[in-house]
Amino acid sequence: MSAVLTVNSVSKRYRIQRNRPVTLKESIIRRFTGRYNRDNDFWALRDVTFSVEQGRALGIVGHNGAGKSTLLRLLCGLGRPTTGCIRRVGQVSGLLELGSGFHPEMTGRENLMTGGILSGLTRRQVLAREEEIVAFAELEEFIDQPVRTYSNGMYLRLAFATTIHFDPDVLIIDEVLAVGDSRFQKKCLERLAAFRASDKTTILTSHDSGQIRSLCDEVLVLEEGRIVMQGDPESAIRYYNDLMRQRTEKRAEKLFGKTNQPNTVTQYGKRLGTQEAEICAVYLYDTQGKTTDTISSGDSLTISLEYNITKPMPDIAVIFGIYNEADIKCFETYILSACTTFGHIDQHGNFICHLPELPLLPGMYYINVGLYPLDWDYIYDYHWQMHPLHILSKNGANSGDTGVISLRPVWSILNIQNQTIETNIATQRK
Repeated sequence: MSAVLTVNSVSKRYRIQRNRPVTLKESIIRRFTGRYNRDNDFWALRDVTFSVEQGRALGIVGHNGAGKSTLLRLLCGLGRPTTGCIRRVGQVSGLLELGSGFHPEMTGRENLMTGGILSGLTRRQVLAREEEIVAFAELEEFIDQPVRTYSNGMYLRLAFATTIHFDPDVLIIDEVLAVGDSRFQKKCLERLAAFRASDKTTILTSHDSGQIRSLCDEVLVLEEGRIVMQGDPESAIRYYNDLMRQRTEKRAEKLFGKTNQPNTVTQYGKRLGTQEAEICAVYLYDTQGKTTDTISSGDSLTISLEYNITKPMPDIAVIFGIYNEADIKCFETYILSACTTFGHIDQHGNFICHLPELPLLPGMYYINVGLYPLDWDYIYDYHWQMHPLHILSKNGANSGDTGVISLRPVWSILNIQNQTIETNIATQRK
């Protein structure tokens, strides 16, 4: 396979002006008196080298400020590297910022046409795709309204539909799949899978490790503008999580001194975080509303996370996960912004997550919970394997099923008299 994108020793420098003189006179006086401060150089990328082959999917992970967005913009041709070079084969299209490239006063249909022409298509080619794009974006009623009237979700739907249906050779996506409802996210992921199946190339960034694992063949880890690791998704995510742990420990030391221990081994599992926002307790409630650590397969479960914000902050992110004994994720849900979801949050309170049913196979599981800043750069407080949950069989017997989810299979057999004999295995074993 030949490379469709080759990045060779690319660095990118930005100049940050500090104490910039207001007038020409002030500038001259500062220069002659020696009080003139030269521009400071900020290197967003340093000596980045990699290549992507046709049909592959490359993930890029790193904390905010690591250089991800700068790199993607350069790959799309939005700017030039300070040093090094980038070689592209075929059409490269990017979905970098929500609604980027849209003119707010133009309608969705007009923006669609403009985007297609700028991507190298003719007006006739855009018109041939127009109705399919509008239908995918689910904007039939709003496509002729100015995009300034669109919600974030509508922006995303139009931007993604426009970009993917113009059929580029390389599609570059920067975090935008984190926006929008879960149904449309699923629709986007299915369309991305079809895009990859057609031997097209994808490059994406995401804070969602699940998306990185499922969508990418290989992952780069960026730290302070440099590639510090390149490998398979599982190894790269593990490396990135270790970097997050190191940043958390450094921040805790800076805030509270060396006496603080952000990584603590408890009776069950481990706890990590700066404790700027802390998890005071986690309570599990069964169907009757009683605290418990044991429920039957298929029963409801309510998780209550008691928190306390020890340092003033505008907002936090919250995560709940259910993992088995092998540390395999069975389920995870998160709140990207507590204030956006609930409005004002008090300094002390409880986040409550209710699961109407939990159809897990019998066994030992753990409720992992965490509090994070909105950029996920480090950890306020994370509890790993500290809160055990025992799942029992509904009928008190082993069903013989394996895996994670309890699906209650019903088997049947067609005999020679064309009579169907059906049996529920779980019921049979009572």
